[in-house]
Amino acid sequence: MTSNSTPEDAFELYDLRVEVVCPPGKRIMCGAKEGDYFTLKGEMLHLPPGQGISIYSLYDGQSAKTAHVNMMTDTIIANLPTENLRAITRSLLAAHPDISATLEAETRDYIQEVALPAARTQRSAKGTDVAWLKETQTTIQCMLGCGLSSQSIPLMEEVVAEGVRLLLPDPDTTREDTIDDALASVDGDIVQIMTAVEKTLLAASRTVLPDEERQLVTSLHQCLVDARAVTDENALEYPYVRALYSTSMLLGVPLPTFDTAAELGNLAPGVPTEAKETFEMNGRKLPRVFSGLWQMSSPAWGSAPTSKIIAQFSKHLQAGMAAFDMADHYGDAEIIFGRFRSAYPVKDATFAATKYCVFSPMKVTRAAVQAAVQANVAERCRRLQTDKIDLLQVHWQFYDDPQYLEALRFLEQDPRVANLGLCNFDTEHLEAAMAHGVKVHTNQVQFSLIDSRPTVRMGKTCEANNVKLLTYGTLCGGFLADKWLGKGQPDLYDAAVTPSQRKYYAVIRSWGGWELFQELLRVLEAVASRHGVGVSNVATRWVLDFPYVGAVIVGARMGISDHTDENLASLGWSLEERDRDAIEEVLKKSRRLEMFEAMGDCGGEYR
Repeated sequence: MTSNSTPEDAFELYDLRVEVVCPPGKRIMCGAKEGDYFTLKGEMLHLPPGQGISIYSLYDGQSAKTAHVNMMTDTIIANLPTENLRAITRSLLAAHPDISATLEAETRDYIQEVALPAARTQRSAKGTDVAWLKETQTTIQCMLGCGLSSQSIPLMEEVVAEGVRLLLPDPDTTREDTIDDALASVDGDIVQIMTAVEKTLLAASRTVLPDEERQLVTSLHQCLVDARAVTDENALEYPYVRALYSTSMLLGVPLPTFDTAAELGNLAPGVPTEAKETFEMNGRKLPRVFSGLWQMSSPAWGSAPTSKIIAQFSKHLQAGMAAFDMADHYGDAEIIFGRFRSAYPVKDATFAATKYCVFSPMKVTRAAVQAAVQANVAERCRRLQTDKIDLLQVHWQFYDDPQYLEALRFLEQDPRVANLGLCNFDTEHLEAAMAHGVKVHTNQVQFSLIDSRPTVRMGKTCEANNVKLLTYGTLCGGFLADKWLGKGQPDLYDAAVTPSQRKYYAVIRSWGGWELFQELLRVLEAVASRHGVGVSNVATRWVLDFPYVGAVIVGARMGISDHTDENLASLGWSLEERDRDAIEEVLKKSRRLEMFEAMGDCGGEYR
């Protein structure tokens, strides 16, 4: 890189030349004086008076031209409404996932150079209120998303302390109505931070926190303990229950004590209602609708206080919906469910289906595989507060790593695993597991009117081997519902559109498009009216009527919204032949078989 006062072909040059060595993909911030020019890889850059520039060191094979922003492209960025720009960015990342790393790197630079200093300046200048808390929280959420989870902890400590201060009665100020929701969101974010820190441990094949991270988590944990002392002293509801449990779990310290039994007593739980419709697995009767807790894996679906989540767990049991699906990476789903179940007065009233997910190749010795498996089972038991896991479902990302067969054998032999299942396995590898002598009880896969790939190969294998499918995506992110009948295509630029809807709208387009989807909804409405139910119930019933389907998993936004009664309406009846025929007439017009070829067998979309 050279720095000159004028271009080389005009006037005389200054003698100053600066050689800067920069690691590939990093950047150097350069200031500029009036009239400065920079030469980078043969490109001449003019710096307007008073402005600086980020000059990037290029990756191997990257053209120097890619270091510049096309001015017309910049015009788009400058003028698009914020929500539309976000939607387009999501589409861009979906189409070109390789640029995600660049987005994350740029976000890290922005946070460290701009956002964090601005947050400190704003606090010094304006003090703190709910608006400050929410704005600071957005910075923390960005840090979490771009890989700065540990670095976000000191800032989160400030939010925790200030949040409790805002709860305290103050004669000079009026308590803001939004503070409870804001602190519930903070509670959920701390859970996400702890989950992210734990994932980095797993990725590095470590079981103990490095000293620096342990100090950060310990400091946050103490801040949460101090906050509890403040709320107890002032007879206020403690807002960080989930966070305190999560930090305690990660640090391996004794779990905090809360009077969950008293909360349940206030709800008068009584004896759970028997499920309206069941299937049998290894001698145990289970409801044919499971409540999915994946929404607890992300703040995108909202956060609720623990008391509301506990209350909704109890309501599900009273409705006969006693089975819950979760995973090792669904935030604190295992922890909070374990707390609920351990306090519930009726033993064995609930059923927990959790997961062991291996997202990286396990290229280690057989003994190391066994040790990793045993450690994961121990962690699931610890989080669920149990000595036996009702159903452990295994997701193995890389089929070319055959050690999944050894891992499955070790899990099957572990007395702490009552039942073993799979998650997102295709037919070929399900059959390989069974041929290896592994008893597989379930396989969790995507299955709906729109994605009927299990009917091609998987169903026959399951029926022949008494393997039950646990299905998700059955309502296509909520699109298979009355409220979408007669509506235009969803506005993906709308902030109200959920991550699930963005995913399943793409599936609908692959299946046959919005016009054919509306035709399907009209048929489903006609069937629904004959049975006195809703469109979503017919869509669920269509899946449940396949003999190899054990249960449908319906997402539950615990403590935020409740659709228990609607879900129960899917049970206790079956579609008639004329119903199935009418639905099939629409499905025949779709590209369902082409979807199988394009996406692959079940679980292929994740590999």
